[in-house]
Amino acid sequence: MFDAIIPLRSGSKGIKDKNLIKFKGELLVNFTVKKLLKINDIRRIFILTDSTSYKKKIIKNKKIDLSYNRPKKISRDNSSINEVVLDFLKKKGKECGIEKVLFFHVTTPLVSINEIKKTINFIKLRKIDSLIHVSEMIEPPYECITKKGLNWKLLTSKYVTNRQNFKKYYFITGSMYYFTRNFFLKSKRVYNNKTYAYEVDKINFIDINTAFDYENAKLLINKKIRN
Repeated sequence: MFDAIIPLRSGSKGIKDKNLIKFKGELLVNFTVKKLLKINDIRRIFILTDSTSYKKKIIKNKKIDLSYNRPKKISRDNSSINEVVLDFLKKKGKECGIEKVLFFHVTTPLVSINEIKKTINFIKLRKIDSLIHVSEMIEPPYECITKKGLNWKLLTSKYVTNRQNFKKYYFITGSMYYFTRNFFLKSKRVYNNKTYAYEVDKINFIDINTAFDYENAKLLINKKIRN
């Protein structure tokens, strides 16, 4: 069985309290929580937040655990998510018997239940210790530049004129991470260069940080354009 963790930091600036914005008639956090509650392989969902008011807005369910209190010192703009996970596992890992962790950001709501289930089955089949969701880049680095105006440069010096010859590149979507407790405590990171990069649907590129992202997510969630 797997345990899920959801980090929720209050005080976001791009969109105020973005974890609580409305999405498909739900608070964004509850949209994700309800999705995870439908997956039998997930036995508990731990909410990692510094906000008591956030906790009051989470839907009630026996699988949802709100007992962890995220310290203010690791709830700042520049706080690393690795710091949060480490603190959580030190305080709750052994106590709660947490061994296999699925990590979700509520700001990537387009990942489907089916996609999550497929990933879990892959993890069980391959018996791996760490996995990240990745998706093919929408624009290849051959056409990306650094800076704007004058003195810009191509991101890569290699230039390919024919799109059919583009080498595929991938980015980490943030839609789901997986790691064992032992993996994290050894590496002190959610993922490293030994982590398995698992390709998911390109629709997962949305990560809500701005109003533009939010509007795109609302438009795409109902589109039947998944692979």
